[in-house]
Amino acid sequence: MCNFKDFVGANMFNVGQYTTTTSYIRQNIIENIKKTTEATERLSSGKRINRASDEPGKMGQISRIDASIGSISQAITTAGQAITLTQSADSGLNEINNLLSRIRELAVQGGSSSLTSGDRTSLQTEVDAYLAEIDSISNSIKYNDMKLLDGSTKKVTFLIGEDKNDLLDIDLQDSDSSALNLSAISGVKEFTSGRVASVNYSSSNLSANEIKINGQNALASTLTTDLTSGNNTASALATAINANSNTHNAVATAFNELTSAVKNTLSMSNTFTINGNTISVQTTMQNLVTEINQEASGVTATLNTDNSIKLSNTTGNDIVIAGNAPSDAGFTAGTYLGYLKLVNNDGTFVKIEPMTKNNSYASNSGNISDLANFGFNEIDSSTVITSGLVSTNALTSSHDIKINDTSVGTSINSSAAAKATAINAITSSTNVTAAGSNLVTVDLNFSNIPSASQVSINGSTVDFSSVTNISDVITQINNAAIGDIRAAANSDGFLEISSSSGADIIIGHSGTATHLFASHTDATDATIARGASVTFKGRISLSHNDGDVIKISGTNVSELGLTEQAPTSSPSAGSTISMSSISNANLALTLIDTAIDTVANNRSKIASSENRVNHKLDNLTNLKTVNKTRLSKIQDADLALETSKLTRAQIITNAATSVLAQANASSKVFLKLLS
Repeated sequence: MCNFKDFVGANMFNVGQYTTTTSYIRQNIIENIKKTTEATERLSSGKRINRASDEPGKMGQISRIDASIGSISQAITTAGQAITLTQSADSGLNEINNLLSRIRELAVQGGSSSLTSGDRTSLQTEVDAYLAEIDSISNSIKYNDMKLLDGSTKKVTFLIGEDKNDLLDIDLQDSDSSALNLSAISGVKEFTSGRVASVNYSSSNLSANEIKINGQNALASTLTTDLTSGNNTASALATAINANSNTHNAVATAFNELTSAVKNTLSMSNTFTINGNTISVQTTMQNLVTEINQEASGVTATLNTDNSIKLSNTTGNDIVIAGNAPSDAGFTAGTYLGYLKLVNNDGTFVKIEPMTKNNSYASNSGNISDLANFGFNEIDSSTVITSGLVSTNALTSSHDIKINDTSVGTSINSSAAAKATAINAITSSTNVTAAGSNLVTVDLNFSNIPSASQVSINGSTVDFSSVTNISDVITQINNAAIGDIRAAANSDGFLEISSSSGADIIIGHSGTATHLFASHTDATDATIARGASVTFKGRISLSHNDGDVIKISGTNVSELGLTEQAPTSSPSAGSTISMSSISNANLALTLIDTAIDTVANNRSKIASSENRVNHKLDNLTNLKTVNKTRLSKIQDADLALETSKLTRAQIITNAATSVLAQANASSKVFLKLLS
């Protein structure tokens, strides 16, 4: 019979075996818990890879596919925007086509000989109304504030794809009545001056031919009147111009305007006068306007939306502000001269210029300053404005100069070239382009030739010591290669030194100033005295990119050699198709058919672009599906497999837990026996 010691000794191996077994069980439970957790996480997220540590080697591929899917999604959105744009443009063109069809019906009707003149007038009225509606549609069809059919937008580019080269251009065409050749610009019917200048023409007469309008004398006779402040200068000048209207075909109208400062709160401490009439103290701006209209002669007062007051008249008579406290009402004491409007009787562009050789006249009788006294800049028949000489000051931020209500910035120096560059810096806002120019005309005297080092141009010495004729002089200047300075002979045999950019031309004489250069005139054909160093300033030409007129404003516009130029009526559109006769109606049919073909062609181009977008959209949708499938194969969990793994791990864990519990119970029994 075995005693207790023998029993213990016999079972010591079993104790060690038990310890090893429970350790294995615990390790297996931990492993299965990990598997359960992993399977649970994958089943709950639906992904096999939930963090970079799950499979580091796949992270680059996943990131690239994710980025591609995001880019493709945005490209699909962009494609939808492109389709919206094309559909907007096409809807406008479709309506224009409908209007053209109706106009064609009217033209067919106009081809009948049974119509009276009244019938034809009615037809023309309807045609003009439809043309106006075409212009309205072309101006109103927009996408994201971008006009699609008025010609302002030539092309719209969309990135429809995930690569920078996946660009698609949608071409847009101007589809208004002018672009369809159904109407045309008839010309600027009004050209409006700045304020006229106070000049005493009785002491400095202005000859009839010194200012030219449409190539003819502006005046019928020499102006000898005192037109200083207080003599209703604008009204008198309009009368003088109209005295020769039968010759130059233009009619002048005088008017005057004066706007006060903004007064949000009116506080008048005393009275003031307008044209000698006393304006009493008022407490509100509206009451002040009423008071002015009741008491002041020769003006009409209007309250502006910004709480300023505009005084105006249609006579051009001076507006005189005086009295005790005009500043309380926003006015500055002074005599304000009026403005002039010029209108050509035939509706063509107004041309006004001084009589100078530069303007192809026989003599330099006039000067641009004469024009400035009338409040006008020099302007040709295509509305290009040419300044007088620019000032000797560079443009600074303190200068008040605006082109089409946009401020002109600074210039690097005072030359016309630099100031033209400053104007061109704001072309996108003004639609105005500036060009500088400079010209010095020289009468040569070969009886007194300078030495090799006596004459310089823009600081560069030019050797004239061996010249014998104008050709030699031209050669020496051009060979000196002084910037864009060039020399040539004009048709009268005089030397012309020019700068196409408008750079200053500085002629220096270290010896006698009369050597070689007998006399010279500047770019305005004014004679300039000779000297040791003479600086010739250039001029600036302004042109509107659409052929429209240009507003010039600000207190410092003289720095550009210009005078203020008030807003002017824009070129007006007029029908080029007429129902006035059978032949005109038949001609209109041809023009309308061409217009219909043009619109159809435009619609075809836009439709083609839309189809391209649709094909790209289909391709992108397929590509997005493919990439999602690729990503799914890499990243998504196999739900059946993960469910199987979870179930297996749970079963094994439960079984191991039960076995471990039994083992723990056995160990307790064994320990009791040992104790």
